[in-house]
Amino acid sequence: MIWKRRNRKLYLDGDRPRIHRGRKSRWKTVLKWGSLGLAVLLFTLFVVTFIWLKSKESRMKISGVEDTLDNRKKGEPVNTLVLGVDRGSVPGEDEEACRSDIMMLVSVDSSSGKAAVISIPRDTRVTVPGKDGYQKINAAHAIGGPELAIKTVKEFTGLDINHYAIIDFEGFRHIVDAIGGVPMHIDVAIHDKYAGDLEAGDRLLDGNMALTLVRARHDVDAVPAGDLSRVQNQRKFIQAMLSELAGERSPFKIKKIIDAASENVKTDLSFLEMLSLGRQLRGGEDRVQMATVPGEPKTISGGWYYIVDEAAFKQLLADFRSKTEVEGHEAEKDDNASLLRGEINLAVLNGSGVSRLASSIAEELQKIGYSRIETGNSKSLYNKTTIYYSGTDSSKAGLVAGDLGGIEEPKLESGNALTADYGVDVLVVLGKDYEPPGDL
Repeated sequence: MIWKRRNRKLYLDGDRPRIHRGRKSRWKTVLKWGSLGLAVLLFTLFVVTFIWLKSKESRMKISGVEDTLDNRKKGEPVNTLVLGVDRGSVPGEDEEACRSDIMMLVSVDSSSGKAAVISIPRDTRVTVPGKDGYQKINAAHAIGGPELAIKTVKEFTGLDINHYAIIDFEGFRHIVDAIGGVPMHIDVAIHDKYAGDLEAGDRLLDGNMALTLVRARHDVDAVPAGDLSRVQNQRKFIQAMLSELAGERSPFKIKKIIDAASENVKTDLSFLEMLSLGRQLRGGEDRVQMATVPGEPKTISGGWYYIVDEAAFKQLLADFRSKTEVEGHEAEKDDNASLLRGEINLAVLNGSGVSRLASSIAEELQKIGYSRIETGNSKSLYNKTTIYYSGTDSSKAGLVAGDLGGIEEPKLESGNALTADYGVDVLVVLGKDYEPPGDL
């Protein structure tokens, strides 16, 4: 009886409570060390990710370029110069010293949430700092890299430039594929001999389709205003791509995008700043306004240039600087180029020494709207492709020059006697410098 009572006393004294407190204490210990371990793991992951991102960002910077940028002034919007380069697309051109094909100035006002974009046509006639005479603005990058391109745009606009971003056209393909495609609506199907084909409608553009869109300028139906129409397509695509990037949430896809961007983009922006820029450009017309520098193409001293309307440009810059707006200054227009092509009397002569080149080029020009074309051989060989025009109106010759694939900068000259001999408005003589594009 005594043993039993003692046993009950031992039991009643709390053997079980002591066992319960032991389990609870062990769980507290496990949770404590587990939480600490998780915190250490997350901190390590954060540090590793931060170091990895910074290593990627360092590969995107170009030494010395940041010295040409302006510090942002308090209360003013942030201006970013976006350049698109097409390395290796021009035969014989130094891939590292290539001309810029896209030039856009993006202004973002974080306080109002508004953004404005000004596109600068690549043939815009400007003075380049440190160089005599006039140049096309896209030559600045070829002459002095991004530093000189930034200085030229600053002098041309009178605006501060706080950041820059340079995107290689081939990089479009890799970045777009890493994203998984960029959704866009294509109003008119593109069938460009040199850029490729792209069907109309709501499309998910892969890398190759994106390249077709940003390069196309020879399809009279899809890009009737040539380079100006291409500027619109390039701008819309970049906006759509940035919008898609800003909305991405998958960590695996983000890693692929960062890898692709670090290989194909040069910028002083961090990845977070690029994402912020993309989010700003996602807005509709009430938040994001776009325009092209107002002006018109003309031939001056044998060169084909885009001549700025100074008065309209001054007003555009005033609104851009003070209100981050460009509304009402859109200079892009369908200039009835398709109708003009059909009215031009054109002759194409072979002065290159390459058999049947003139007839092959004439066939391609016919596909984009030229219906009155004669072909033949020139009386002598030409080193440089030359386009002659009658009278003082060079607009028709300029249109032909823009449509002539295979040469980036043909020579334009007034040649009344030559055009009169052939009874044409424009006479094209293909020189030894002409590189037949595509499968010609």
